[in-house]
Amino acid sequence: MSTRSPLATRFQAWSSATSTPHLVLQNAAAALGYVLLSEIVLLPRFVGGSSATPVWPASGLAVAAVWLLGPRVLPGISLAAAVVVGLRAPWPVALTGGFAAVGETLLVVPLLRRLRFDDRLERLSDPLGLSLVAAPLGAAAAATIGTTAAWALGTLPTTDLAWGWLLWLLRDWLGIAMCVPLVFAWLKARQVPNSPLRVIEATALLLGLLVLALLAFGLLPSGVLPPGGVALLALPLIAWAGLRFGARGASAVLALMTVAAIALAVFGLGPLRGLTIEAARTVTAVYLLLASTIGHLLAAMKAERDDIRQKRVQLEEQLRHAQKMESVGRLAGGIAHDFNNLLTAIIGYADILRESLEPRDPRRADAEEVERAALRAAELTRQMLSFSRRETAKAKVLDLSTALSKVEPMLRRMIGEDIQLTVSSRAVSPFVRVDAGQVEQVVLNLAVNARDAMPKGGRLAVETADVTVDEAEAVELGVRPGAYVGLVVSDTGTGMPPGVRARIFEPYFTTKEAGKGTGLGLSTAYGIIRQAEGTITVSSEMGVGSTFRVLLPRAEEEPATEPDTSAQKLPGGTEHVLLVEDDASVRRLTRELLTRLGYTVTEAASGRAGLALGTDDTRHFDLAICDVILGDMSGTAMAEALLALRPASRVLYVSGYTDDAIVRTGVLDEGKPFLQKPFTPMELARKIREVLQEREAGMT
Repeated sequence: MSTRSPLATRFQAWSSATSTPHLVLQNAAAALGYVLLSEIVLLPRFVGGSSATPVWPASGLAVAAVWLLGPRVLPGISLAAAVVVGLRAPWPVALTGGFAAVGETLLVVPLLRRLRFDDRLERLSDPLGLSLVAAPLGAAAAATIGTTAAWALGTLPTTDLAWGWLLWLLRDWLGIAMCVPLVFAWLKARQVPNSPLRVIEATALLLGLLVLALLAFGLLPSGVLPPGGVALLALPLIAWAGLRFGARGASAVLALMTVAAIALAVFGLGPLRGLTIEAARTVTAVYLLLASTIGHLLAAMKAERDDIRQKRVQLEEQLRHAQKMESVGRLAGGIAHDFNNLLTAIIGYADILRESLEPRDPRRADAEEVERAALRAAELTRQMLSFSRRETAKAKVLDLSTALSKVEPMLRRMIGEDIQLTVSSRAVSPFVRVDAGQVEQVVLNLAVNARDAMPKGGRLAVETADVTVDEAEAVELGVRPGAYVGLVVSDTGTGMPPGVRARIFEPYFTTKEAGKGTGLGLSTAYGIIRQAEGTITVSSEMGVGSTFRVLLPRAEEEPATEPDTSAQKLPGGTEHVLLVEDDASVRRLTRELLTRLGYTVTEAASGRAGLALGTDDTRHFDLAICDVILGDMSGTAMAEALLALRPASRVLYVSGYTDDAIVRTGVLDEGKPFLQKPFTPMELARKIREVLQEREAGMT
C-alpha cells in the first residue's frame, strides 16, 4: 500500500494555504529555489570551468512548483529567471528570460494534465510522457523564445543561433526530465519499507557510485576500460536503484550522477576529455536523458509490479471473505430453515391454544404472548436470511420511523450498556420505498461501525428528518432533486482521518485487525442505499466523531395497513388434502389445523410415501401440500409425478427457505403456489382457499 512521508504531509498543509502571507512566502520560496539551483550549476565558472552547464534544473523546479502550488507562484519564478539572466546579460534579454521560463512552465504543466500525468510516478506512461513529450516541447518553446530574443537584441550572433537553440533545448529538457521526478519522488511517491537488507543494498549502491566517480575523474586507474566504459557501468546501478528503491532511489542516484556529469562536462575530464564544450554538453545531455528515462521507467515498473502483487493479495483475501460469507450464508439458511419449522409449530399451537380459551381467561394472554414472541423470532430469522443474502430484496412503502422503532431493541442489545442510544423521529412524512430487512441492515451496520469507534463508550444518535434536495445539491450528491427522508446516524467516537474517510465505502476495506472485520458492512449499506436511488455521505473529525447521512426518496403514498385478522374466522373447506411433510411437529400441526377447517387429510412423512398415496387409484386428492425439501426426494419431483397422473389436482409448496432462495437455486419454478414457514393458521387457511379457487376458475 502506498504510504506518504511526514515531509509530504507537512508540504501539503503548507502548499494548501492561500492567505496573502502564505502566497508571498510561496513565491519567495520558488524564486529562491530557482536562483540557488541556477547559481549552483554555474559555479564551475568561478574555479576555472565553463559556464556552459549541460543541465538547467531550475526549469524543472519551476514546473514542479507550478504543478504543486498552482499559477500563483509564477510571479516569483518569472522574477527569479529575470534576475539570473540579468546578472549576465542586458535587462531586455533578462526580461525575455523571465518570459521564457513562464512560457515553458505554462506549456509543460497543462500538457502533463492533458496526458493525465500522475505525480506519484507509478505508471510507465508517467516518465514517458514527462521525458519524451512534455519536457522537450516545453524546452523547445523556451529555447525558441530565448534565442530569438537574444538574436533580435544583438547578443547572439546569427552563426550561433541554431547551435544556441539546440543547447538551450537540451539543457531545459534535461532539467525538467531530471528535477521534476526528483521533487515528486520525495513529496508524492510511495516510501520503500526500511530493512537491514535495504540498508546494505543502499550502502553497496553508494559505494558503487563512488568507485565509478573516482574512475571517471581519473583518481583510480581505469585499467582496460574503454572510453565511455564508466558511463556504461553506471546504467546497471541506475537500474538497481529504480527496481529496488523505486522513484526515490532512481531520482537520488540520477541527481548524484548529474552533479558528476556537470563537473566532467565543464572541466573536460574523464570520458569527455578532448571534446569541445558544445560536444561535451550534447553528449552529457543525451546520456543523462537516456539514464533518466531508464531509471524512472524501471521505478514505475517496480511500482506497477508492487501494485499487481498487492491487488493479487487483496483479491485472494476478498475471495476468502466471499467464500466465508457464502459458507455463513449457507449455514444461516440451513439454521433458518430448521428454526422456521420449529416456529411454525409454536405459532400454530399457540394460536390453537388461544382460540380454545375464553376471552376473559387469564391464560389467553399467556398464549398471545407466546405467539407474539414466536412472531418476533420469525422476524429475527427473516433478518438472518436477509443479512446472509439468502433472501431477495422486496421493496415496498414503509414508515422509516416505525422501522427504526422495531430495530431499536436489537440496537440496544448490540451496542452494549456503555453507549447511550437516542432514537428520535422528526420526519413528518417518513415514507420510503425500500426493503424492510435491508433498511434495518443499513441501520445495524452503521450502528456496528459506531460501536467499534467507541471502545470506551459514548453517545449514538439515530434520527429521521424531512429533507429537500435542490438542483445544486442533487448534482453534488448524484441524486434527483426533490423530497427525501433523511436518516442520520452520529457518534462521539474516535473519528476518521481523510484517507480512511475517502475509502470507507470500498468493499473489503477495513481498519480493523486481521480476522476482526470483513470490510463489507459499510459497502453493503452503500449498495443498498444506492439501489433504492438514495445516497449516503459521511463527515468525520478526529477525536470528535462521525456522522453518516442517508437520503431516501420520499414515497408519495403511505404504507398499506395490515388488516386485523384476530377476530376473523378462518376460511375452511371440505376438499381432500394430501399432506407431505417430513418434520413431525409441522406435520401434526398442519393436520390438526386442516381437520379443524373441515378438510379430509391424508398425511405422508416422506416423498416416496406421498407419491405412493397420490398414485393410489382408490383415493382422490383435490390438493397436495408438499414441503419443497424432503429427506428422500425433492418435493417438486414428487409433485410433478403426482400431477402427471392427476392433472386436475393442485399443489401448494411450503418451505422454511424463502421462495426467492429456492427459485434461485432451481429447486422450484417461479410462479408456483408457495407458502413460507413459519406461517400462521390464518395464512395457511387463506392460501389453501386461494389455490383451490384458482383450480375452480381454471375448470370453468
